[in-house]
Amino acid sequence: MKKIIWTITAVLSLMMDTTASFADRYTIHTSGLNSSVYVNMLYFANLVNRYATDFTLITLPSEGGPTNMISVNDGKASFGTTTAESVKAAYEGSGDFLGKPQKRIRHVASFGFSLMFIYTNPDSPIQQISQLKGKNIVYGGGTGSALLGRQILEVYGLSNDVRAERGDTEKARAALARKEIDAVFTIARLPVPAYTDMINKNALRLLPIEPDKIKALQKESPLYTEVDIRDFYPKYHTSTKAVGLPGPLVTRDDMSDGVVYQMLKIVYSRMDELQKMNDGFKRDSAGTGLRGLAIPLHSGSERFFKEHGTVK
Repeated sequence: MKKIIWTITAVLSLMMDTTASFADRYTIHTSGLNSSVYVNMLYFANLVNRYATDFTLITLPSEGGPTNMISVNDGKASFGTTTAESVKAAYEGSGDFLGKPQKRIRHVASFGFSLMFIYTNPDSPIQQISQLKGKNIVYGGGTGSALLGRQILEVYGLSNDVRAERGDTEKARAALARKEIDAVFTIARLPVPAYTDMINKNALRLLPIEPDKIKALQKESPLYTEVDIRDFYPKYHTSTKAVGLPGPLVTRDDMSDGVVYQMLKIVYSRMDELQKMNDGFKRDSAGTGLRGLAIPLHSGSERFFKEHGTVK
């Protein structure tokens, strides 16, 4: 998998460099190098760069969603991806951003969908999240997993009753297989081939979130969407309720209107090309670009969505 991602990175970077000599460069901060969101946005940037007239997008790995919001707000990244809940928390100055609101971030558009995976070994006696009391868990991937993971544990009243730490998702899965930890919490942008493979091999047990707990989460934030994991992974043996979030792309309030407008026009007018390249965009259209809108729209986005009729 790493070799494939590195190959894609090298090829797409080479393609982007052909325009770099005469175009302004704008960076997109995504998540870890092995993450699906990083790969998805490589394809996104490649499509835009093929048609953009005066700028180039460069996709970069990062520490993940909440960190991206700070990088965009501080002008260290041109664009950043995360989940809608992280965007909301960043702008409001709540959660991990308590007392540190990122007021300069603006919504560009939402692309893809992130799903929260909570799982143990298939032979584990743990079958419910409530049974994680006193257990060792890892929040895999970026800081977004820890943000949502803590919120889930809070509605179960387990915030102070588990031993939790952040870690690399692949290493966490290996530790779970060795039974060094009891469960993994990780939010990932679909599609995630690793989970397709694990489900096909019956190599994990997904823990459901009970309906009353999902309602409690939605009361805290209506951005959470209730889903059944079997809708995305039909080979999983049983219906399993979970939560997911849209994935906004954000920029700073002073980003060029023309760049944002042109980028959206390219992507949405050629969405079929992008969907053929990467399944992560298969449910996207200009009509879904405002999913998870929790902060002000960027003026370039507002111009585009007004023309599309999504914004009056």
